[in-house]
Amino acid sequence: MHTRFPLLSLAFALTMMMPGSPAYAGYEEGVQAADRGDYATAIKEWRPLADQGDPRAQFRIGLSYDNGEGVAEDPVAAARWYQLAAAQGHAEAQNNLAWAYSHGAGVPQDDKKALEWYEKSAIGGNAWAQYNLGVRYQEGRGVPQRYGEAARWYKLAADQGHPLAMANLGLLLTEGAGVTQDDATAVTLFRLSAERGAAIGQHNLGLAYRLGRGIAQDFQQARLWYLKAADQGYAPAEHNLGALYEQGLGVDKNLDTARQWYRRAAARDFALSQNALGILYVRGAGVPQDKVLAAALFLLAAADGNTQAQKNAQHVRTELDQAQQDQAMALAKELAHTDDFLKVLDQRVNNPT
Repeated sequence: MHTRFPLLSLAFALTMMMPGSPAYAGYEEGVQAADRGDYATAIKEWRPLADQGDPRAQFRIGLSYDNGEGVAEDPVAAARWYQLAAAQGHAEAQNNLAWAYSHGAGVPQDDKKALEWYEKSAIGGNAWAQYNLGVRYQEGRGVPQRYGEAARWYKLAADQGHPLAMANLGLLLTEGAGVTQDDATAVTLFRLSAERGAAIGQHNLGLAYRLGRGIAQDFQQARLWYLKAADQGYAPAEHNLGALYEQGLGVDKNLDTARQWYRRAAARDFALSQNALGILYVRGAGVPQDKVLAAALFLLAAADGNTQAQKNAQHVRTELDQAQQDQAMALAKELAHTDDFLKVLDQRVNNPT
């Protein structure tokens, strides 16, 4: 992940100059100005230093262009300044340059160059780069899929307090992927991640409580941690809250509340919730039965690779005539391409014919 999205406060590994030198003072004055929101002054302090080759100032100028702070947002300029600092070994700049190549932000998308800069930054000790390398090895993006290597990079980042790395390492430990399965240690990592505010850690801790995996089963605790993650808009937590209310686990069974949580996650393109919402409508469970809407939701989830939704779509199709099948297909396409999923969904719910 790009460090311009500060999920937690990380200390920058900055190249320091001798205290008392004019360049050092100018850099620190720029930092102080940025800390109080005076980005224009920060740029004035950093720019001469950056032009003289100070990698710390070059990085901060790049970050300013990345975030549009004190200057107009300009990913090309950001990448250019990152490149200058990265070439001098600045680990944060190397990570951000890698992110730029990974996403084609200000430079042509290039996974090979992204990997190169992530590796340099990670070896330099940057926790975000270590985490990003872990993700690449876990997913097999630009490298062979190697869970053991993913776990190694996640652990290095987790040891520095990186909450996303903690959560992902916990998942590998839960699954025994590239590491010896260890549910108890996984729960410890999930909790550390959750307490640092990471939605994925909060969700995974909730799931551990829900399943009694590595910890005593506790539906109330599951709900508590799901809610914390859902408050951050984390779709899997919203979905699992819906499941608690649909099944009445630790809460009174309430299909309407379940539907509301499924709606929220479905609007974030979460296929499991689109399928779950479809099941409610095909059964008429807490909602008026609407097999056309159900079919549209199944098709939407199926297009995202959800195998259960694919089966559900095939099954409900046998209960629709050709006109209804065409209507479901058209609705699925509209839901897939709209910028307001819930508006389109509600229009169908309010006008089913």
